[in-house]
Amino acid sequence: MGPRESRYTLKRWKQTGPRWHRKHGYRGSLGEFGHVETETPARLVGPHFVTELRGKSVPLVTFSGWPFGGKPSLASGQLTVAGESVPLRRDRWAFSRQGRALRFEVAGRAYRYYATSRRHRHRALAREGVEIVTHRPRRGEGKSATVSVRGPADATDVALAVLLCGVNTRNLTPGGAVRTFFYRVFPFL
Repeated sequence: MGPRESRYTLKRWKQTGPRWHRKHGYRGSLGEFGHVETETPARLVGPHFVTELRGKSVPLVTFSGWPFGGKPSLASGQLTVAGESVPLRRDRWAFSRQGRALRFEVAGRAYRYYATSRRHRHRALAREGVEIVTHRPRRGEGKSATVSVRGPADATDVALAVLLCGVNTRNLTPGGAVRTFFYRVFPFL
């Protein structure tokens, strides 16, 4: 790890009960940023699932979108940070992972959230001077997410990166977008 790099592990949790109402998420300590917890669905807003991140030392951030795979998807996605709505942009027709990145601005800082591999479990949130890489293992390989912080990140940076672990972001890769299309058109597959 570099001079300004920290690594944290968040444990996955899941409730029991009916499949569509079963809550799940990640929880754990992020060092100086304190204990955090994501919850999906924290609530339903019409047909949308809402993922929420809570913690004493981080701002309240939420993401809502059409449910897909037990999480809100980027389709009709809405991000809020400390109660303020944040406009989202992405190029659905781009062929590269960088071109398909989710882009937004919070407090005058431009962010990109992009896939770092062909698989949908490896993501990074970047702004000038800061990159936060999240890695979620494949099914059966563990019940945790790893968060690696590079650069002088603040509580908002970390909150956004951890929140997005609770969002279905398969569409950030060309292959994931194709798979998502076929699962929506042919749900019996």
